[in-house]
Amino acid sequence: MLRAAGSGLRVLSSYGALHPMGLAAGEKHSVDTGHPVAFSANLGFQARRVGGLKSTLFSGEGLVVDLTGPGRVLLQTRSTDAFLSWLIPKLPLSGDGGSRGASFKLDG
Repeated sequence: MLRAAGSGLRVLSSYGALHPMGLAAGEKHSVDTGHPVAFSANLGFQARRVGGLKSTLFSGEGLVVDLTGPGRVLLQTRSTDAFLSWLIPKLPLSGDGGSRGASFKLDG
């Protein structure tokens, strides 16, 4: 996690659209850990596990973040984990013994 302070323009990147959400004092909202992009410094947050330890360790799923207002959060509408889960099986096998990935030559 990065912290930005001071004045000026910030450039953010997200996967999908950005969905701004404001939370009133004491209001709570839980989201998958892959969706928050940025949030105000006064917004409370706590990551926690959902489901069993096995699913969390072996699938990378099962983690959520509980956000508590007051504050604002920007959520990305798509999950990079879901995209990678779809993309990686479609990548061609490289010539080094069957591992997945792409290879390319940078110079002439």
